[in-house]
Amino acid sequence: MRTRTTATLAKVTVPLLVAVALLVVVHRLIAGDARTIVVTPGVKEELEQRFRDQNDGRSPTVAELGAAIRDWERDEALYREALREGLDHSDATIRNALADRVRARAARAIEKREPTDEDLDRWLAVHRRQYELELRYDYAVVVFPRSDPESPAEREGDELALMNGADPKVLGRPVAAGKLTANDLGRQFGAEVAAGIKRLPIGGWHRLDGPDDLLLVRVKTVEGGLPRADDLRRRMTADWAAAQEKEVQEQAVQAIVDRYRIVDDR
Repeated sequence: MRTRTTATLAKVTVPLLVAVALLVVVHRLIAGDARTIVVTPGVKEELEQRFRDQNDGRSPTVAELGAAIRDWERDEALYREALREGLDHSDATIRNALADRVRARAARAIEKREPTDEDLDRWLAVHRRQYELELRYDYAVVVFPRSDPESPAEREGDELALMNGADPKVLGRPVAAGKLTANDLGRQFGAEVAAGIKRLPIGGWHRLDGPDDLLLVRVKTVEGGLPRADDLRRRMTADWAAAQEKEVQEQAVQAIVDRYRIVDDR
């Protein structure tokens, strides 16, 4: 009885083992063997291109390409071993690196375009302060104290002399000069005088009255504000393009995230 049972089991087991072996072979033919590393022509092309990028366009020699391939084979084996051990799930560095690769792939898929004038106008309306330099007033000033009863007549005489081309340095009162921002002017002369200086036209001497002094002021130049049109457009175009790429990339990433159901199990 036992001999018959053993023979029956042998008849069943042998075909079963053969079937299992065939299933393993078929699975490997279809899905590939995780323990088999294939150096494809695409891998070689990528390694050659990477070598050229790192060596000023020079192609690798046979020996150099062979060394690069051997390094790639070792790295590929270690990479697959890391995946087999689940390190891609437990290591934050690997997790972030893979996430960054997906972001980079999304960025490469973005179709780039040049901004229109309307695009740049809207961009400037929102980001003007990003490009605008603080105004600086290059000025000269002669001060006549209100406490001196001769100051009004003296200022009037000096103003007439200056209009006729006199050198302010020889008129008898010191001439202060500088190149200050509006805030610095306020600290130097007070808010009222600073506001008056900001309103003056460039060139020529003009009267200004402060709380404590009478003044003659000349604004030589005003620097700052928006850069030249060509420079401004160049900077805005680059910034606009970067912002658009970031926005579209974020949309692509969010589309991937939306494929998943998030469960908060804290």
